[in-house]
Amino acid sequence: MELFAGLRTFSFGAIALRLVGALVCGAAVGLDREMRNKKAGLKTHVLVCLGAALCMIVSECIILGREGVTTDATRIAANVVTGVGFLCAATLMTRGNGSLHGLTTAAGLWSTAVIGLACGTGWVEVGLLASVIILLVFAVLGRVDAYISRISRGFDLYAELVGYEEVPQLLDVLHENDVHFSDLHVSKSPVGTAVVQLCATTQHLGEKEALAEKLRSLDCVRYLETF
Repeated sequence: MELFAGLRTFSFGAIALRLVGALVCGAAVGLDREMRNKKAGLKTHVLVCLGAALCMIVSECIILGREGVTTDATRIAANVVTGVGFLCAATLMTRGNGSLHGLTTAAGLWSTAVIGLACGTGWVEVGLLASVIILLVFAVLGRVDAYISRISRGFDLYAELVGYEEVPQLLDVLHENDVHFSDLHVSKSPVGTAVVQLCATTQHLGEKEALAEKLRSLDCVRYLETF
């Protein structure tokens, strides 16, 4: 596009606009994560995007600013993508029920780094388009994913019971509702309750929520979650 063609030149003004483009793209994705109270929010995404853009600008400065230098600029980009992977790992969190959280934020953070690389090379319009697509994924596919999870037949179950002697009662209810389960694990929580974890499959779609409510209504169940 002619509108963005000037950003591919090696001038202070073009470099400044590249960094501004990276700031806007990083802020757009980070704002969504911030509003959802995620670990990596606005500042983190902006800094990652700006840092990645700056890495590409510096590599371009090295190549164009020194005669006889024939280094490969893609090496810096590859190292940026690898390095951000360690930062993404810091956003992951395993809860006490064994479920893993933060994968979407980690993927968004990694994608934001690549957007920064695009802005750093001067392709700000590509970075802006990618930012819009990522926000659509968060908004639209997030709802689709929640719906699929709500009606799916397979799920993991985490329950805290009054004691070990109540475990058969919970399993009996699962059998009565034709629920197949596997990977059953029973342990004791720090407060003395019996913790039951298993993988379950219902006979039909959309039965998970009703089954969860039936299990929660049992007197022996202190806490129960499906995911």
